[in-house]
Amino acid sequence: MTPRFCLACGARLRRVRDEGRWRRRCPRCGWTYYANPVPAVVAVIVRRGRLLLARRGRPPYAGTWDAPGGFLESGETPEQALRRELREEIGVGVRRARFVGFATDRYGPGGFVVLAAAYRVTPTSTKMRAADDVSEVRWFPLARVPWRAIAFVGLRGLLRKAVRRGTASVPPPDIEGYWQLTPGSSW
Repeated sequence: MTPRFCLACGARLRRVRDEGRWRRRCPRCGWTYYANPVPAVVAVIVRRGRLLLARRGRPPYAGTWDAPGGFLESGETPEQALRRELREEIGVGVRRARFVGFATDRYGPGGFVVLAAAYRVTPTSTKMRAADDVSEVRWFPLARVPWRAIAFVGLRGLLRKAVRRGTASVPPPDIEGYWQLTPGSSW
């Protein structure tokens, strides 16, 4: 999805070479469309040798598997978005989370670029339910994860690496990049 018209003044955008890349720029006011990725968060939840996946209930890729998560809202930190998304999609809170890595993908064929920050999460409960844009949640033994049925290729690769390297395990509290919620605490 690339805009054809300037978001500032409404003039038709033109393709220009800028900083070694092709971009769209307004000939009238100079506004430039940079096509920056949209930030998102996902949860890597592993328990007793099983990975939790959520079936997508809406396009793009409805019916395929995904990690629970979603897009950041304006003014949210990644940690706030992670907590909100897990409550909305699978009905759980976050007890602990540790940054695992980034994945980049397109949001559907020809869609916008997404930059997803993945966190290894320990949820507040093991009782989960599909809600919002998730039609099903299911635990998969690590040896039988349906890798090819995971919607986003970049996320699929990150999940494989996280599970293979063991980065999907929760670190001790003194490791950088680790945060823990206690009753009454906030992000």
